[in-house]
Amino acid sequence: MEILREILLTLHLVGMAIIVGGYFTVIRSPKVVPGMLHAAYLQLITGLLLMGLAEVGDGDVNHMKLGIKLVVAILVTVFAFIGNKKEKAFAASAPAEGGVATAVKSPSATLAHLTFAFAVLNVLIAVFIH
Repeated sequence: MEILREILLTLHLVGMAIIVGGYFTVIRSPKVVPGMLHAAYLQLITGLLLMGLAEVGDGDVNHMKLGIKLVVAILVTVFAFIGNKKEKAFAASAPAEGGVATAVKSPSATLAHLTFAFAVLNVLIAVFIH
């Protein structure tokens, strides 16, 4: 059971690293990249599995902390999903010729910022709330 918990925790942290790394790779022109969406899914699923393992375990479970983290994780996933959808629609409507609209800001820039900020907030909740 402990090995499963460690594997899930590692995958959970890898998901966080992908969200943060994905954001920093496009920080000059922020947008939601598909990897951020997949990492948000990974974090949500592994987080739910970790919650289940915590409930099955012998120790005390802080339900308030887990509830807040779940709500924030759902928000991160929703922001990434909507941002990815907007990016796909924007890419599909881009001119097919050589003329690239570089002056147009990415439609998912705000959602990229929100995805990153809420993902970091989730880490801070995990670290500082006991």
